[in-house]
Amino acid sequence: MLMETARDQARTALRAPVPPPVTRSLNPSITQLELRLHGADATTLPSAVDAVDALPALESMIVWPDDLGRDELNAVAGWMRHRERNGLRVRADFVIDGDADAHAALARKASSLGKVLESSRAMRLNGVQVRWWVPVSPELVYRLESLFSLAHDERIEPVLAPCEVLPAKARQNSVPLDGDAQRFVRDFITYRLLDEEAVHLSRERRDAYRLLLRFISGDTKAAFGTHSTVAVLELDQRTAAWRVEEEPRTTHSSDRGDSLAGDTFASQSVPTSELAEVLTEGLKAVLEWGKTNAVGAGRMGSHAPDAPMPRVLVIGAYGGEHIGDAAILGGVLLRIHRRHGTREAILVSQRPEHTAHLVPMLDTPVTIRVEGYQQATVGDLLRQVDGVVFAGGPLMDLPKQLVKHLYTVSLARRANKPFVLEGIGAGPFVRWPSFWTARRLVRMSDRIAVRTSDDGRAPLVRGLSVDVGRDPAFDYLETRRGELTRLPEVDRLWVEHLLKDTDGRVTIGINLRPIRPDYTSDTPASKRVGYTRFVEARFEERLAEAMRQFHKASARPPCFVFFPMNAIQFGLSDLRSAYRLRRLLRGDVDFRVWEGDATIDGVIALLRKLDIAITMRFHATIYALVQQLKVIGVDYRVGRRDKVAALLGDFGRADDCARIDEMTTDWMLQRLSRLSQ
Repeated sequence: MLMETARDQARTALRAPVPPPVTRSLNPSITQLELRLHGADATTLPSAVDAVDALPALESMIVWPDDLGRDELNAVAGWMRHRERNGLRVRADFVIDGDADAHAALARKASSLGKVLESSRAMRLNGVQVRWWVPVSPELVYRLESLFSLAHDERIEPVLAPCEVLPAKARQNSVPLDGDAQRFVRDFITYRLLDEEAVHLSRERRDAYRLLLRFISGDTKAAFGTHSTVAVLELDQRTAAWRVEEEPRTTHSSDRGDSLAGDTFASQSVPTSELAEVLTEGLKAVLEWGKTNAVGAGRMGSHAPDAPMPRVLVIGAYGGEHIGDAAILGGVLLRIHRRHGTREAILVSQRPEHTAHLVPMLDTPVTIRVEGYQQATVGDLLRQVDGVVFAGGPLMDLPKQLVKHLYTVSLARRANKPFVLEGIGAGPFVRWPSFWTARRLVRMSDRIAVRTSDDGRAPLVRGLSVDVGRDPAFDYLETRRGELTRLPEVDRLWVEHLLKDTDGRVTIGINLRPIRPDYTSDTPASKRVGYTRFVEARFEERLAEAMRQFHKASARPPCFVFFPMNAIQFGLSDLRSAYRLRRLLRGDVDFRVWEGDATIDGVIALLRKLDIAITMRFHATIYALVQQLKVIGVDYRVGRRDKVAALLGDFGRADDCARIDEMTTDWMLQRLSRLSQ
């Protein structure tokens, strides 16, 4: 129960005399105050309480409760809540340091975040709003997913901010981000903060994040907000005395808190601006297809299936790819090099910077140049090549890409250039215009090679001549059996770290991914979001329980290692699934997470040392199969058999795959027990 007055509360809870007051040092007209406690104790805290209580014009106060003991923390929280009920806006702020580790904190292991989390929970239990300032620092770049997810789950407001606007303590050891880290943070801001969570953020916060994007991209003149003067009352730990000053400050955003979001995978409808683009480009594409069809240039099989193509234009779902898709590209390049004599490729991508980051991971005899994918420039690119290749991956319901493909292929066929689809997935489709567009594409091809037997029976290719083979990723990954020539040092160190002290133990790799509502079949649209998340959460709980029971039944504790195939936010980050599983497991099992943006050779290096793999992503399954691991597959399309089941079925391992909405704890435990023998 809170005490009647703030002064009585502080004195009673702390049982301490009041030291000399600091009230005379503060300007009584100040309206904003920052109170930095830095380990204040029974001898110092009451004087700060007296000082704040004596400020008649004070409107808002931010408290930085660093390193307070439990009694002091509860006393401060109670006093803050008391002041808030009397009209003062209050908030507790923490700066997350470079050692903060959400996985360690949840597993009850040593981490600087453990103390911050404990203090934040105490503040929240007392009804105080809490904000975590997360610096844009190299140490935290790949931990942003787990830090923000943890904050949301704890009803804490996380704010990503440049070190330059944080207190001096956070700026002491700040260093610039390298190119890969900059790209990763820009993706996090763009697709998590300004897309997925935008509806929960204030306009000021969204503006601040757009400025932060500019700053990270090199615009050092980007401002971070408004300049103001804030009164600061700070404990000097060396002298146990209070320092009082008025400090100029560039604020990152308004002090008004944003709403605290939990899971925010809501509607997957196409944004209005993107819809307009699709309609505009779609009209142009249909007009070009009409011209091509009218002159008879769009007939299927008008070129030999092995026509020479020394230089090709590569199209596909590029811009949203991960290391599984990069392996597809490597396999397609190897195939067309053998079949068509290809030596050079121009790869068009909707996010060329992202694709250019993945391409150097490949070791193939074909040189690759990455360009942006735009209707305005594709005509010029076609004049530089001998043919067009749809390079593996799904030919599915992606309207923005489909209309570009139809435009490109129509121009290519009218210019008498071959077009082949190599190692594709056929669908799925929800929208009939997407299916119509994709059907026009396959009917203009000279050869269609699909990646599973299920794809060969898909409506998209019905009635057409189709080569049923395997995913092109197999072709590339089978070349990585020897020396890993593209293994970066950071990935080698990660593999060593993840497998430390696991000799003689069963090691089990895990790759999961978040799923979108449009992966759910036969559910009314109004209920699809909620039902999808229910199925996903139930699956995660069942898997966690199976891992827990397997751990208890094992003579030597197994080690579970989570590896991401897609660590970025575009396409949904696997690291979110890792965080959710960690939160369920706490510290009950040995569960280790690769919190980084792993490369192709990096994941191969890890898989070579594992015994079993639990895989949800299609290409994580392929990676594991090529490494001859025992694989437990999870088909992630709710209500319908999909590509993971089809893949394992083709390998005669259908019994080792379960659909996400049907998997049980017992089923997973049985598979783990049997395959670990």
